[in-house]
Amino acid sequence: MLENSEGHEEGGWQAKVKDLVEQIQEPTRFLCVYLDPKTKQVKLVADSESQKNFSESEAFSELKEILTRTNKKKTNLQVYNHLHDSLSCHQIKPVQFHQPDQVVSHDGYDKLPVEILRIIFGFLKPTDLRNILLVSQTWKSVAEEPVLWTGFDLPDVCRRHVQALMMFSNLSLFSKLQHLALSEFFFKLKDEHVELFCDLGLSSIEISNIDLSEVSDQLLGRLVSGCKECVIKVLQDKHWGRPGVNKAISIISEIQDNSNLKSLELIHYDNLIMMATGEKRKMSLTYIPSDFLTRLFKKLDSLALENLLLSSDQLVLIFDHIANLSRFSFRGIHLNATQTTHLINIVGKTSQLKSLSLSEVNLDEIPVMDLAKAINKMETVDFEDVLMEANQIKEILLEIISGDSKMKNLSMTGIKNGINEDNLFDIDAVVFANAVNKLESIYFDGDLPETMIKEMFQVMSLGTNLKTLGTPSNQIAVDTFYHITEVDPQVLATALNNLQSVRFDFGGDQEVNECFLSVAQMQAFFKQLSLKTKVKTILRKDFYDFVV
Repeated sequence: MLENSEGHEEGGWQAKVKDLVEQIQEPTRFLCVYLDPKTKQVKLVADSESQKNFSESEAFSELKEILTRTNKKKTNLQVYNHLHDSLSCHQIKPVQFHQPDQVVSHDGYDKLPVEILRIIFGFLKPTDLRNILLVSQTWKSVAEEPVLWTGFDLPDVCRRHVQALMMFSNLSLFSKLQHLALSEFFFKLKDEHVELFCDLGLSSIEISNIDLSEVSDQLLGRLVSGCKECVIKVLQDKHWGRPGVNKAISIISEIQDNSNLKSLELIHYDNLIMMATGEKRKMSLTYIPSDFLTRLFKKLDSLALENLLLSSDQLVLIFDHIANLSRFSFRGIHLNATQTTHLINIVGKTSQLKSLSLSEVNLDEIPVMDLAKAINKMETVDFEDVLMEANQIKEILLEIISGDSKMKNLSMTGIKNGINEDNLFDIDAVVFANAVNKLESIYFDGDLPETMIKEMFQVMSLGTNLKTLGTPSNQIAVDTFYHITEVDPQVLATALNNLQSVRFDFGGDQEVNECFLSVAQMQAFFKQLSLKTKVKTILRKDFYDFVV
């Protein structure tokens, strides 16, 4: 081994020394020639046997001659035994091996600050945290903190066998449950089973696809009341629709006045179209007393309602509580023009609401400036199957460009006007491009005209706030844009490398099974990726929706 020396050029003294060492007939187990940076002396380090073999070889004399001739100070070669001499370049430390019966002390790790342990343990899965609990009292006290167990759900075996559920409930680990997905149990739940979960102080619960016919409504109401977040999903199906409409309504009706609920999602799935109205069948909540809803909603921070039928009084009540919410999702619920105007006016006045999701709502009669001002007070906006005019969309985008907007995330899918046209096509390309690149994420369905595609990536190449095209959970594949091939390869490469995450499907998308990127564009992207980039993730999605 040769290091820290002069003569690195080909044919220098290092190369000559290496050749000489390789010519030694006797084996050399440890041999190092180096230039001491402090003393400027050339030194050779070897074990006793290698030192003896090398000193008696003809190469030793030739090596001394080379060093005397080439080294500036013409010093003689000094030989050191690595076991007895203290050297500046090599400090050989004995390797300690622990016998199987020896115990390694964790005292040093126990002295780490609690804050550091908490950060480290935060990277572990609940399955790993279970082992951490057994290491020491210090580690156990930190690992037991509820925040580390967020997302810890019931093991699958407990959904398959009632005996496994009862056994697991007797373990100390059962008390760590933070999230409960009350769904897809292979046996019928009864009161005695649900009782097990009531005193756990669950953080969140999701109820869907489960038969709860043998569990009392009061007990389920008590279980939900003890959680901070609750999601109830109802599918209108005779066999798979459990818990069923009536059971879901009964659960809601039994939620206690002193509940811990901060977030409630009530979602009804039904694709059956009613012939009389042309709308999807709704789950009616009209016979739930308004005063009960008042008590239920007043403590909520987040409310999501989907595909429901509500009375006029109930709608007024819900709208009055929007001012207390930070997130409001209102999808598939019929509103007349007056109710829609009332909703947007309240959204425009609230200062606490950060996220708004609307679907199947007609916004085309809302004054342009009123709608733009209200929507731009939100950080996240999701519009789906909403009727809007092109001038309304344009004014929203201009507000984003002006810098007065708080919006960071915008999703617009199925945006139509009364003639069933895609209104994004009517937006000025420059306005669209500049507004989009002010956001952190933008999602839209369908394709865009060539002028909008080229302008969007041109602005993106100069600098953008966008982290991805699409949303983090549903990114848009860049190669599915039909006109993407018209974008200059270097412009596109620079633009995409200004994002944090990029998705390519290379023709693997089920709806758009063709890659419109050119070879030159792909080459430019990966070349830029190796030079200067912000990209952290590249995704590909295949036909089966698996992210690779």
